[in-house]
This record gives sequence, structure tokens and C-alpha cells, in this order.
Amino acid sequence: MKLLYTKRLLPGEKWSEYVGAGKYVRIVAKEENCNLVMGAYHGEHPEEKYNMPDSLKAQHTFFLSKDNLLMSDNGKMLLSVMKDTFGWHDTVCGHTTKTKISEKFGESTYQLERNERQRNSYDNFSIELFRRGLDRRDLSSVVNLFSKVVSDDDGKLSYIPEKTLDKEVVLRADSSVLLILSNTPHPLDSASEYPRGEFQLEIYEGWSADLLDPVVTACAENTRAFENNLAEDQIK
Repeated sequence: MKLLYTKRLLPGEKWSEYVGAGKYVRIVAKEENCNLVMGAYHGEHPEEKYNMPDSLKAQHTFFLSKDNLLMSDNGKMLLSVMKDTFGWHDTVCGHTTKTKISEKFGESTYQLERNERQRNSYDNFSIELFRRGLDRRDLSSVVNLFSKVVSDDDGKLSYIPEKTLDKEVVLRADSSVLLILSNTPHPLDSASEYPRGEFQLEIYEGWSADLLDPVVTACAENTRAFENNLAEDQIK
């Protein structure tokens, strides 16, 4: 596939861009103990966004991995996981905040540390949403890529450290998508120091799903989401 764009995502860095339908997004962790917070909005009408409850319920899963779908709150396909060498991406723990980062790692300011300061995903997302004409009211569910979280019988969540070096995930944009990324710690990570790993981000020309696609055929709800995308294309 033709490479269209590449970027290093440094520790604490945020990024957002509109990714056209059919494009492939490859993300590679370049260090151990990496976490990348990802949000997805429909590129043409961003009031439609990734819906975590519907995505998990439809696919009978607690986490996302290969052949899973990120479904919108209008029942459409937003992103599909086409390749995944990590195997488990947290869907339920959400954002870190400035308060939690300060409590865990100590105070950190731009005046003292400039771009090395310890940032959090809540503020990073808020800034990127503002840049795209949205605001904090548009904050929604996110996926913590490269982070494994399990639940016990009482519902208590636990973060499970896993090796992330050179692990990768490849996502297909199934519609035009506003993608937001934040290279910031997982809320449950017990590390004593602020993570300093980086990611390699690449965007490629790709191809769209069809009726034989493994994501589309994974369950009846995914097939309906594919049909909803087709109906939207026909209306255009």
C-alpha cells in the first residue's frame, strides 16, 4: 500500500486529523509500557462518534482486538481492527486527568519542563477538540491502545503490564473519521515514573470493506453497520 503520511508521537504528545474512508492507520509502539488513547468521530458530522457500549455489546467482548469494529452511535462502521500483534486494547477506563497525573507522578509545569512536562489525555483531547471546532461537551468514549485491563468477579478492574515494544495495530477507516490520539499514561498504570515511550504513526492508501470482510461477517450487528454505511453513501 502507498504510504501517505508518517509521524512520531512523542511522550505526552497529542494529534488529530481527518482520515478518509478506506485509509489504513498503522500504529507501532517503540518502547515498553506504552499507552495510546484513541477517540473516533465521524469526519463529516462529528456529533456522531464511537459508541463503546454498542460496540462491545454487539461483538460480545470486553476489549478490542483483530477483526473487531468500532461502531458509531448511529450504528455505522467507523474503524475496523485489521491487524493486532498486542491482542488486548482497553475500552472501559477512559482518560487520565491533570489531578491524577500530579498525584501519581508529582507536579509538572510548562514553565519548568517545557515539552517534557507530564500531560494527560483529558486536557490533550479537550485541546484537539477545540482545534476542530468542538469542545469538552463532545468528549466521549476512548480506547486505550496497548493496555490490558481485566475484571474480577466483583467487577474490580486491574491493569496487567504487558510488553509493548514493536507491537502494532492496523486500523481501517470505514468512513471519513476524525481521529484523535494522545500518548499519555493509562489511568490504572502503577508505574512509578511517567512513561516516556513513543509511537510511530503511518497512514496508507487502502481499500474499503465488502460483504466478505471478516469484520463485516463477524456478527449480524456488524453486517448491519456495514449496510448502514452503504445506505449513507447512496444518499450522498
